[in-house]
Amino acid sequence: MAKLKFMADQFKKMGDPVDADSKHVRYVCYANAASIPQTIEDWMETNPREQKMTTNVAKTISSSLQENINFHELNRGILLSAESVGYDNQKKLVTIVLSDPAIHGNIDGGHTLRAILEAQKSGTVSSERYVFMEIFTGLDTPVELAAARNTSVQVDLKSIEELKDSFSVIKRCFSALPFANRIAYKMNEHYNDPSIEPIDVREVITILNMFNQVIYPIRNNDGRLADLQPVQCYTGKEASLKRFLNLGKGRREQIIINMEPIIKDIFDLWDDIESNFPVMASRAGKRYGTRKYTRFNDNNVVGNAIFSQKELQYIVPKGLLYPLVGAFRSLVVVKNNEYSWVKSPKKVWDTLGPQLVTIILDEKVETPDSIAKNSNLWSNLFKEVFIFGHGL
Repeated sequence: MAKLKFMADQFKKMGDPVDADSKHVRYVCYANAASIPQTIEDWMETNPREQKMTTNVAKTISSSLQENINFHELNRGILLSAESVGYDNQKKLVTIVLSDPAIHGNIDGGHTLRAILEAQKSGTVSSERYVFMEIFTGLDTPVELAAARNTSVQVDLKSIEELKDSFSVIKRCFSALPFANRIAYKMNEHYNDPSIEPIDVREVITILNMFNQVIYPIRNNDGRLADLQPVQCYTGKEASLKRFLNLGKGRREQIIINMEPIIKDIFDLWDDIESNFPVMASRAGKRYGTRKYTRFNDNNVVGNAIFSQKELQYIVPKGLLYPLVGAFRSLVVVKNNEYSWVKSPKKVWDTLGPQLVTIILDEKVETPDSIAKNSNLWSNLFKEVFIFGHGL
């Protein structure tokens, strides 16, 4: 629990004009920017996105804070949720109590709030600067209000779902993986930390979807190999996220729990293929480095692997990785709802790699994007891995 105090003018309390019994109460005021406590920074979880202060929008807010005495009129303001609000008319002092980080804190105007706190730290915020402040009490959840208010830059679906705690099972199942702390579950998360290369949670979910036997089963109901290939996993991250969410919270969480035994293997496989695709190409007699998208530069480091951050001398575009990694879903076995492999995907890749790489590099089209959208390619890779893995 935190009790925060700041100076304010023109303080007003507003009840719900439609529902007299509503517990929702709105308080509005002009808060003195210099008096807003730094500790409010600990109550930002209710905002659906992280604040990226290097954007033009953020820079404009910071500049306006410094230059415009009418900042309180020009800026849209800050929206908070609190357990309770009090106001001392004599001292013009607002006191807010925050107790639940999932409900109470900043909901909208995060960039404005960050700009003010940064200006305080640098000693550049004027004592005459005010900002419009709204504070709601009685909210059960900040989700609906956050979705409605965060419209100047559209809040993406994952950020709203993070507020709903939709990714808790993924966080738990991925907690031991080395890249877990880099997964971004909402907009701009980690972007203010240059030491972290963020991984969009949609990327993680999209890769999991390829192996999800509810979304992309290996076999049709009649027992034949499935015709539907997970091409959409490459072409539409947002669509893949929606497909995952549409399973329903209970069902999708149970699926992730069922998949947990193979999750580490899936991302180890991705990393192995991304790191060693050129090696397999060489074993197949293919000159991978001659293609422009590889960015090969005399054995110099030209990039890093997505998940392990290994230094790479060749870039392997996602347009090649998705259909190739996706082919290994043909090795998945589900018994008593628990996922396992019919054969180790690493052993299959070590043996079959040159043949699979050849299928990709022999495509008539050479652009990775075109390759990844070719459903026949996905099907050919899938069948090759299936036949080898099942000993047919």
